[in-house]
Amino acid sequence: MFYLDIDEIDDLAAKLPWMSRNKSNIYNFNDTDHFQEGATNVKQNVLNFLTKHDLSERAHKIYLLTHLRTWGHMFNPVSFYFVEDANGEAVALIAEVANTFKEQKLYLVTSEKLKGDTYRDAQQKNFYISPFSNLDTFIHFKVKQPQEMLALSINETENNEAFFFSSLQGSRRPLTQKNLVFYSFLLPLITLKIVAGIHWQALMLYLKKVPFRKKALDPELQKDVRPYLKAH
Repeated sequence: MFYLDIDEIDDLAAKLPWMSRNKSNIYNFNDTDHFQEGATNVKQNVLNFLTKHDLSERAHKIYLLTHLRTWGHMFNPVSFYFVEDANGEAVALIAEVANTFKEQKLYLVTSEKLKGDTYRDAQQKNFYISPFSNLDTFIHFKVKQPQEMLALSINETENNEAFFFSSLQGSRRPLTQKNLVFYSFLLPLITLKIVAGIHWQALMLYLKKVPFRKKALDPELQKDVRPYLKAH
């Protein structure tokens, strides 16, 4: 994944031959791959969203943990925006969760939920992420502010019982052309691999006869869902 200061994306695209912004390339940061809030660029969309929650005036730096469009393909199960004030203090975390129907939902976690260097919060899902879980379950976020190491988990509970666990760990590497080349060969077509893994696990659950819920069911429980524009 890429951890970007969103004010530096254009500079990175100018410096790195294999990375672009809103242009075809091996790696492409496309603003329309992220949620839309009335603006054409990702920073203003984040600020517009924060304005609705009376947080935009405190927002000074926004860092984004995400996948880039890779060889023209994009799928981000979840991206994280880390918002800081002018003193480098945490303001909020925004989790941008996506499903395979090209929909997104934003989960805002404010700094009141920050314990030490880790955001911890539970919110009702109200989003069709998987056909194998109900829409009104709770998502539990545990996200450490990225430093040299990355550590986060997103778990799911129903009736106070955990039934889904996911976690991600990693170590920081500098974003250089050399590393882009290295990871392109080490992890080719990474976003396609993510989609393939999701569908493979879904097939395994289906074959085990785990109950399947259709997307059209319970639309009233699919709240604040945002269709996002496909990049051309």
